[in-house]
Amino acid sequence: MRLPPFRPLFAALTVPALLAGSGCASPTTGRVRDAHLLWSPPPEAREVASYRQLGPFYERVETQDGAVRRSVRPFLWTDIRAAEAGVEHLEALWPVYARERRAGQTSWRLLCFFGMDKDTTGSGSPQDRAWLFPLWFAGTSKRGEPYAALFPLHGTIREMYWDRISFTLFPLWATWDRNDCHTWSVLWPLVQRQTGPGRDAWRVIPFWGRTKVDGRLDARFVLWPLWTQARHEGINPGRDWMLWPLVGRVDRQDEEAWLFLPPLFTVSHGRGKLPEYRKINAPWPIVMIRDTKDAHLRRVFPFWIHRWSENGDAENRTVLWPFWNDRRLDVKGTHVREWTLFPVLHRSTLTRDAGTNGVARLDEDYLRVWPLWSRRHDPRNRLVKIPDLSFHKRAGALERNLLGMFTLYTRGERDGADGAPERVDHEALWGALRRGYGEGGYSATRVWPLWDAKEEDGAWHWSLLGGLVGRSGRGAERRWRWLWFFGGDRLDAEDDAAAAAAP
Repeated sequence: MRLPPFRPLFAALTVPALLAGSGCASPTTGRVRDAHLLWSPPPEAREVASYRQLGPFYERVETQDGAVRRSVRPFLWTDIRAAEAGVEHLEALWPVYARERRAGQTSWRLLCFFGMDKDTTGSGSPQDRAWLFPLWFAGTSKRGEPYAALFPLHGTIREMYWDRISFTLFPLWATWDRNDCHTWSVLWPLVQRQTGPGRDAWRVIPFWGRTKVDGRLDARFVLWPLWTQARHEGINPGRDWMLWPLVGRVDRQDEEAWLFLPPLFTVSHGRGKLPEYRKINAPWPIVMIRDTKDAHLRRVFPFWIHRWSENGDAENRTVLWPFWNDRRLDVKGTHVREWTLFPVLHRSTLTRDAGTNGVARLDEDYLRVWPLWSRRHDPRNRLVKIPDLSFHKRAGALERNLLGMFTLYTRGERDGADGAPERVDHEALWGALRRGYGEGGYSATRVWPLWDAKEEDGAWHWSLLGGLVGRSGRGAERRWRWLWFFGGDRLDAEDDAAAAAAP
């Protein structure tokens, strides 16, 4: 055994090395890929391949399919790189800056400054935008048309809900196009004119307005909103009118309704093709009744809200909104059950029918007692977090950049094929304390920075003072390490002789 010579650099490296020691690997037991670590996760959960922490301030997660997330907290930096090539997401000083790259497109946001660059054709024709909302808009449309606008002075904006918007001294003058319809306005929204295929509309608010669509609609108003009326043609012909705020009437082929003090009181029922339809507001939005062929609603807000489907595959109840809610969903062999006592308790389960026998297989069982702890199970993994300040079982930006750093203790468990525990890991104080045990001789103990040891499948590792002295390896590969960075000599004379005799 040969000791390395003393180096003057030793003293300078001692403190940084001890700090780096706290960034040691954490157990992956029980951890599965978070739904937001990738943008398109497969139905099955992917287990975490590696997990590292540096106190509460740094976290690195890598999944078995190659996705990686690194976070520097609080709010400093998060970088997510998915297994697919060119797919990544960056957050810096969240929510100040975020950037995402995917499928040939890059989008970013800096406070109210939004940007996007995309190759829309694959042949080099770009689409891009840089919008400082709501003042400056510039870019290139999907068709390669450049545009720019300084609101409210002058300019053109493309592909912002409408196909094109142009204005000068808004609201003095504006024009816009959408679905082959062209509209211009003076002193928007007071004076407007719209033309298009089979469409003609005038509006001079509040005096008079008319919208005519060939074969579909002829609607008018006088002294808006006091008097409005419309005649409908085509699929559901009929008439409606309203003398606001007193009374209104709908008389169409598939619906008949009376409105009193609209929109407060409404009584409506279906006929013709919609015999099951019914709507009652008494008054809106407090008391509401809705019935259709497929769904129903009963609401006395905020005391009671009940929604359910006619075929029984979905149901949602709320009592004393937002405090109590329970939800049930059964669709295509997938069964969801959730209930919430806001903000303290939340429980959800996800099961799927397996095979032709229809036996339900548990995919996820989640329970949260906010902010004290959460527990999440899947077919093979269990993970407990204490405390857990998140309101969601999936980690979003707030959890990645802040709330995750307040979890002081985790307990992960992985089951074997027979359902019995295969491995259990306890971790506290962001990896400073660890105890793990399981099959295959697995054992792990850490009291940082004093002692760190792990044994698994015949391989053994231990270190003192975060790596001041350490020993690791298996059989002939066992080696010493000193001063965190040096070492690597074999331990045994037999090993040295075998190495000398090797060609």
